[in-house]
Amino acid sequence: MRYRQFGKTGWRVSEIGFGGARIGGLLAQDGGRATSLRMLEAACDAGINFYDTADMYSQGESEILIGKAFRKKREKVFIATKGGYCLPRSKRLIQLIKPIAKPLVRTIGLRRGAVPAALSGTPSQDFSSGYLRRAVESSLRRLGSDHIDLYQLHSPSREELRGTRLQDALGLLARLKVEGKIREYGIALDSAADAAECLGLEGLASLQIPFGLMDPEALDGVFDNVSERQYGIIARGCFGGGELKPSLTEADLRAIEPKWERVLQIRRLADQRRRSPLEAALQFSLSIESISVTILGMRTPQQLAANLLYYAANPLSNEEKRELLAR
Repeated sequence: MRYRQFGKTGWRVSEIGFGGARIGGLLAQDGGRATSLRMLEAACDAGINFYDTADMYSQGESEILIGKAFRKKREKVFIATKGGYCLPRSKRLIQLIKPIAKPLVRTIGLRRGAVPAALSGTPSQDFSSGYLRRAVESSLRRLGSDHIDLYQLHSPSREELRGTRLQDALGLLARLKVEGKIREYGIALDSAADAAECLGLEGLASLQIPFGLMDPEALDGVFDNVSERQYGIIARGCFGGGELKPSLTEADLRAIEPKWERVLQIRRLADQRRRSPLEAALQFSLSIESISVTILGMRTPQQLAANLLYYAANPLSNEEKRELLAR
């Protein structure tokens, strides 16, 4: 495993990180918690030292699993979590079902408009200082730790990024850093275009940005501007939300992905180079030097093993990168 500098923090983080969105809850498979714990330990043994989760993932069980896996080797890993979403009790079952329902929808080829409205709804957000302090305390309890390495505001809207409440939130995070409850703080964004709204904010250590062959927009100056501020850059969505998987047919893609032609183009180019599309996608993200860590979601030991093989593959040539980026 190779490591990169994480912005101005002085941390050295693994080039690939473990995304905790898919562990715990109904996503736990083949042994449930025990399998997830073994997978987390195997990831650490492979050299992965960056673990990204959120308080809303599986109703906090993702945090519990990550905390339990590393309780005896807390100093060996960096744990990043997020807060800001509120999940009303009436939506808890929906939120648990949603990660399962989406792959089923893809498999049977339903169009997005046919998905029940309850499954496409989003929980509310609260970035007030009072709510965030309680959220941090709850995350600390679930993680079983006296500190969080990186606490991120979870997908604030562009209006939130421009509003006064965000300044209150950042002020709270600065106080929590002085108190020792968090070491650093950042923002997880839903769009690379929102990064421009963050460049003048004080105290940020990182930005998490959607990026990959399906969403390469951050290459248009975003990464340059962010790295100039010495922020750690966390890239997520490398595999296009799973839509680069070869198991999806063209009919599936037409039903669920507006960029379905782009997916087919990537598959064709990867096949010509005798690579899998997922390998090409990961190597593309790794080729961007300003990215500190690329987050990969996984829920089974087999997916961990496959991701490690993609990571160990030969880097992309300049010619391959040009072909893959061609519009």
